Parts: sequence; structure tokens; C-alpha cells
Amino acid sequence: MPSDAPDDLEPEFFAKMVESVGVGVGIYGEDGRYTYVNQSYADLFDVTPQALIGQPLWEIVPAIEASAFEQYWDSFADGGTREAETTHTYNGRTVPVATVTTQRSINGTSYHFGTIKDISVRKAREEEIERQNERLENFASIVSHDLRNPLNVAQGYIEMLQEDISRDELRLVDNALERMGVLISELLELARSDREIGDVTPVSVTTVAEEAWRTVSTPNATLDTPDATHRILADESRLQQLFENLFRNAIEHAGSDVHLTVDTTTDGFYVADNGPGIPQEKRDRVFEAGYTTEGDGTGFGLNIVQQIVAGHDWEIQITDNSGNGARFEITGVEFDD
Repeated sequence: MPSDAPDDLEPEFFAKMVESVGVGVGIYGEDGRYTYVNQSYADLFDVTPQALIGQPLWEIVPAIEASAFEQYWDSFADGGTREAETTHTYNGRTVPVATVTTQRSINGTSYHFGTIKDISVRKAREEEIERQNERLENFASIVSHDLRNPLNVAQGYIEMLQEDISRDELRLVDNALERMGVLISELLELARSDREIGDVTPVSVTTVAEEAWRTVSTPNATLDTPDATHRILADESRLQQLFENLFRNAIEHAGSDVHLTVDTTTDGFYVADNGPGIPQEKRDRVFEAGYTTEGDGTGFGLNIVQQIVAGHDWEIQITDNSGNGARFEITGVEFDD
């Protein structure tokens, strides 16, 4: 359909439309030099659009070399679109950007039309997260080696002394060292719990739960697991860590003779106990780091559980276990059955 606008107004009209996009726009031809840029793109470098007109792409985009531009140009099919994250540099400024470039032919002449979005804020956030993860890894290394090693030495000496001396003081020291070991283990878990979930594979809920139980069970505690071998998509190591922390939490709050049940639901699984349960008014707080209702609790276990759940894009909630005990329900789980 022909345009109602006079021919001499169309360039101005389309220029205003491009400006309204809200991101940078650049157009260049087969010679690799900009024939049009909008103000949003020029603003990235604090220059006018005219300053960029005629500039070769390889002078602004370090990832594209002048000698390789022809090959880059020929790699596009007409109508082809390519997305990339790179940096653009001009006027002493380097800006990380996300680009979408499309090749179009107008009246037999090919052009590349590109949108250029400033992603400086996102990149800065990603870099900060990476620095935080590095600090956490350093902390975990210190906890794992520099603290645990002398603790093991101290516990070894206490065991030697207890063979020859029967004193309540030695028992109290041994209890304190054991408590320190628990704190170190949970702090180490907490420091590493923010790391990304690894490869998810089909894993048996029953098998992983029983493996976790072997690491935390007490002689008087019991566990029921599903008869059927239901398989879910999960990071097996992190799933075992989730079960271990839920089991420890139940033993800590419900006693060493607690009875635990693990079973699947239509969209997930649950861990339930026959203990005193968790009051409604406290259920929103139990996942907070450091929150505990027990004098010897660390308050980290359920926070780690929540992070593992979130890492899998699952959800967790606390309900009553048929009026007797607590039930942790994990939903949004994908089954492989």
C-alpha cells in the first residue's frame, strides 16, 4: 500500500520512529561504514550521530577485524539475523552491549540493521556475583582446611586423654569440639550452597533419600521411603544434601527416635516427621539463615534446603503431617517416569 505521507517527509518520519525504539540503532553497508546511527547509540559515547556516520565498524567493534569484515559480511544471508554480546569502543569509552543484526536489501542494495543495547549494569552485576563466588570459594577453602585440620588434631588428643583420664571436663571439651565440627560443616555447606545447580539427570527419590539417611541416622530413628522407584530430574549431589538437612532438622527438633517418611506426590515429593510440628507463625522464618528455635542449632540447614530448591526452580512449603508433625513439601518437580 502506498504511503499517504509526502516523499520528502518520509525520512524524517522514519528517523523519529527509530528514535522511539529506545535503544541504539546503527546501519552500515557493504563497505562496513555507518550510514545511519540514532541519538541513543551516539549517547553511549557522548557524541553526536554525525560523528559516527562514515566510521568503519571495525574501528568501533574490536571483535571484528578490518581484514575479516568481508568474510563477516558474506556470512549473512539476506534476511538473516544474528545476536551477540560484545563491546563497542569510541571516543575513549568502552561499552558492553547486546546486539541484534539483520541483513536487508533495499532496492537491490544490502544493509545491516543493528540494534545496540547497553548492558553495562547487567555485566557489572555479573562481575560482582563472580567476585562474591570467588570470595565464598576462598572462605570455603579456609573452613575446609585451615580450620578443620587443627580441630581434628584437638579431637585426637582428647580421645587419647580420655583413655587414661575420666573427667567431666574432658567430656565437655569433646562436646564443644564436636559442636565446632558441626558448625564448620554447615558453614561450608552454606558457603557453597549458592553455586549453580549442576547437570540434572534422572535420579531415584528412594535411592538418594536412603543414601542421605546413612549419613545422618541415629539408632532409634526410622525412615520410610517409597516402594516404587520414582525418578525425578535433579542434581543428585544437591538432592542428597537437601534430604540430609531435612533429616537432621527433624532429628534435632523431634528427637533421636523420630519417625520420618519420604514419598512422592503428583508434582514433587515430601519429607514428613511425627514430631511436634512447626507453628504456623514460625513457618515463614525457619528458612532464614541463622534462625533456630534450638539452643544448639545453627540455623543454616533449612536455609540451605531453600537454596537447593530454588536452584532447581522448585518450590517448598511447610504443612502439618496429618495433624502430627511437620511436612516439607517440594513441588514443581519434573518426573522421568
